[in-house]
Amino acid sequence: MRRVLSLLFMSIVFTHCSIDRTIQNLSQSEIQVLRTFKNLDNAHKLQISGLNEPGQKLWLCLTFISKETKNPLVYEEISLYHTSSDGEYEQKNPNDESTARLNGTIKTDNKGRIFVQTILPGDYGSSADNRHIHTTVQNAQPVAYDIHFKQYTGQMGKNFINQSDQHFLANLKQTEDETLITFLTLEVKNYQKTETFSSHNN
Repeated sequence: MRRVLSLLFMSIVFTHCSIDRTIQNLSQSEIQVLRTFKNLDNAHKLQISGLNEPGQKLWLCLTFISKETKNPLVYEEISLYHTSSDGEYEQKNPNDESTARLNGTIKTDNKGRIFVQTILPGDYGSSADNRHIHTTVQNAQPVAYDIHFKQYTGQMGKNFINQSDQHFLANLKQTEDETLITFLTLEVKNYQKTETFSSHNN
């Protein structure tokens, strides 16, 4: 009887702690939203990974707004970087992860949007389920924000993200060809534009 109870307890713990890897297909309304992001001007689209980069394709439909005012960050400079599918940054400067091989910089449009094409990062270091993308917002304080993925984040990680305003949990969807898609709005803190642009193409 004790063995049965022990097995039952372990089963409950495993079920509670296990990660739901389910990735749903895009709905029709999400397909329309994706089309809107794909149709952004090239100035607001970023290709981080090359076509031959190993890993599952990932498209990010991101919108940046001010945490305090909820207004979009218009023509703001955004930088992103992440690991390869093997979990390696392969940075040019060994002391600076932001020099990772897979990186890029782009400006938002007049609604705070960018469209990013890359691959799903691998797990970093010896821990599992810690896949993420580093995001830097030039004129925010702090400047650093991280994007994590619901289907690749453990419960401890989710608890941490829920208590942080610099980490965001993205729910992955997929297209018919299994390209991963996520739609995410990032609220950044203490945003103050310090530059004036005569054109959004500058």
